[in-house]
Amino acid sequence: MPHQDDERKRILCGTDFSPGAKAAANSAAALAQQLNSVVVLVHIVEQSLLSLLPAGMRKSFLASSYERLAKEAERLRKQGAAVEESFSVGRSEELLVEQARTSAASFIVLSSLGSRAPERWLLGSVSERTAERATVPTLVVRDADLLVAWARGERPLRVFVAFNFTLTSEAALRWVAELQAVGPCSITVAYVDWPPKERARLGGKGPLPLAENPPETQRLIERDVAVRATELLGSAPSKIRVAPGWGRVDLRLADLAREEKADLIVVGSHQYHGFERWWNVSVSRGLLHHAPMGVAVVPTTTGAAHGDAAIPPLRRVLVATDFSELGDRAIPYAYAPLPPGSVVKLVHVIPPWESPGPLVPHFQTKRLTEKQHQQLAAESLQKLRELIPREAEGRGVATEVEVLWHRDASEAICQEAERCGADLICLGSHGRSGLTQAILGSVSQKVMAHSQRPLLVVRPPPV
Repeated sequence: MPHQDDERKRILCGTDFSPGAKAAANSAAALAQQLNSVVVLVHIVEQSLLSLLPAGMRKSFLASSYERLAKEAERLRKQGAAVEESFSVGRSEELLVEQARTSAASFIVLSSLGSRAPERWLLGSVSERTAERATVPTLVVRDADLLVAWARGERPLRVFVAFNFTLTSEAALRWVAELQAVGPCSITVAYVDWPPKERARLGGKGPLPLAENPPETQRLIERDVAVRATELLGSAPSKIRVAPGWGRVDLRLADLAREEKADLIVVGSHQYHGFERWWNVSVSRGLLHHAPMGVAVVPTTTGAAHGDAAIPPLRRVLVATDFSELGDRAIPYAYAPLPPGSVVKLVHVIPPWESPGPLVPHFQTKRLTEKQHQQLAAESLQKLRELIPREAEGRGVATEVEVLWHRDASEAICQEAERCGADLICLGSHGRSGLTQAILGSVSQKVMAHSQRPLLVVRPPPV
């Protein structure tokens, strides 16, 4: 029974007394010793199995199972771990999830084996169903010896983190940062991109390779992954892997993890339930099925607690103007929150020049010549330089200016924000509403709808 005064954290470990479960329990015991935690060793007798037994055998079966649990707990205590025992009857994944919640467990440790045949082929194993439902991380062990050796300080753990800039993958990285308290980790952060989507996001040109990303696309994605991973881990990861994927992301990630010789894959989970599982592709579920190494599934609830989120640094701001009074009004606000050493990128968008001809899209009988268009671009660049606040240099904030050629100003701004790695986009708004807004649209509204970057909208002064 647990001691009322024992306030140490708990690691929940489910067991069915199989060899795989015993190996997973060894991992839990080693991790608990490093983290000064208590192992809660859980054995659950399936209600469906108990109902199949003759009434006269049920009591002896339960007694025998309880005795096996006590022996397994004693075996772990001899390894130096503090152990509590938990015995119950019901559905394994439901009781594991509930006990993890009520006991405030740090995470759950399970073997990759162990199922309720013949349900496995239809519903998945106990470990998979638990990982999809638990509100704490679930560590599914395949090679316990690696984890035990790491916990004892005998070797570093090669951790492979699946990342895609979502809240779920950020929760996974935060958990890996905590994992480093156990022992040294060699961390690879991997991102699988879909090339057409990255082309639209970054505005690339030319043919789209199938086997690899264009060099500029590869560089920009690696930069963004490295920046975010460093912020969440607290230090730079050992390696960044970015690879294109034209098929299933889970299979591509599993292949990359094999190439990196990973000991453990860490992945976030959306925790789809019920019928959601049938029409949503779960990367975590796919990795649990296909990855040959251990997998840790981290729910979004493992993210930063309220008040604990780090304040993101602002080092680079993109501000766009159409040279209107309201567009220019946004420019000083772009400099306001920046510390010395930061950069403001000031841009203006003009349509690209096209050779005149009746077959050219957007053909106009009266249009600028190529020379006149180049002159317009040069004049726009000079106007941008003149709009740089005089006190910017004195505050140690540098300015870059550029004229972007694009038919759609909002798309150009979104793409440039991605290319330059802007921490913030700053735009002026005409403040239209109602029917006027519906007819004319708004560049700031379109940027807000399509960009993943934070947006500061500067509204006009009151009349």
